Amino acid sequence: MTKPDSPTRLVQLDGLRGCAALVILLYHLEMVFHTSGPFVRGYVMVDLFYLLSGFVLAVATERKLAGGIGAFAFTWARFVRLWPLVAVGAGVAFVRAVFIGMADPLTLLFWLALDLAMIPVLTGAGPFYRFNGPQWTLFWEVLANFLHALLLRRVPTRWLPLLAAGFGAALIIVVQRHGADNMGVSALTWETWYKPIPRVGWSYVLGVWLGRLYRDGYRTPGLPWHAGLLVAIAAIMALPFVPLARPTGDLVFVMAVMPLAMWSVAMSRPPQAVAPALEWLGNYSLPLYCIHLTVLVWVSELLGRDAWVRVVAVGLALVLSYVFSRLVSFKGKPLAVKTAPEKPA
Repeated sequence: MTKPDSPTRLVQLDGLRGCAALVILLYHLEMVFHTSGPFVRGYVMVDLFYLLSGFVLAVATERKLAGGIGAFAFTWARFVRLWPLVAVGAGVAFVRAVFIGMADPLTLLFWLALDLAMIPVLTGAGPFYRFNGPQWTLFWEVLANFLHALLLRRVPTRWLPLLAAGFGAALIIVVQRHGADNMGVSALTWETWYKPIPRVGWSYVLGVWLGRLYRDGYRTPGLPWHAGLLVAIAAIMALPFVPLARPTGDLVFVMAVMPLAMWSVAMSRPPQAVAPALEWLGNYSLPLYCIHLTVLVWVSELLGRDAWVRVVAVGLALVLSYVFSRLVSFKGKPLAVKTAPEKPA
């Protein structure tokens, strides 16, 4: 292993995040239009978002946290960073709800206010949020970021694999009982509230550990940047055809294939010429992730489920996501570190 300097921005991981968002789009396309194809297990790519979040924050932010940023200030900054996603996703879904007459206008406005405040459904029935299904992942990411700033940053690196293993053991039990690694979409109940925790905890803590290794300069051989991205997509497409039960296949992907694929991509060095495109893809993935499901559902409601409608739905989701990527800034401001005054000698 070598210890080269870390780059200021890992654009190859931006590209990986963009690929994950596209896979989730195709997964929801198959779900909404009742088809069965190679992306029917695309829900496991959500776990990649948590892995990437832990990795990137360990690389880019932990030292700033040590420099004096409090957990609440840090979490508020993360919330502000993610809130445009909430607003765009909930806003598009709200327009659909008004159009189809989901409820009376005052009720819809009240629900919108709750979703914009990121207050989940507390009745134990229905989706985690009222309008936009994918928003549930942002709730858990903000919570993970808060616990990272409050506690996880203080955990020595050598103990992180043990902590991740604890979440991993819990994940194995939960996924085997649940039947798939797709917990978290529905509103929590007294019987199910704990299920998303090992899902988020395993990927996020593992990401933090890998991020610290990367930050400290550890490197291994990796695939070329484009091959690393293709391997991640090919693995998710192959998953439905692997001769394993769904829970076992999901666990193999999330606990073995996905971390190795992400690390391989992190080890790659894209040429400078493609760096702007990869960074753009990472930013574009944010509005795409948050509005695509509403667009797919609405188009299917209006036009049916024929093959040509699927093309229209995907095209419209891609175009609207591009429009929002141009209209709304999804780039958070750097966190400022307040330097403590020097003590007099």
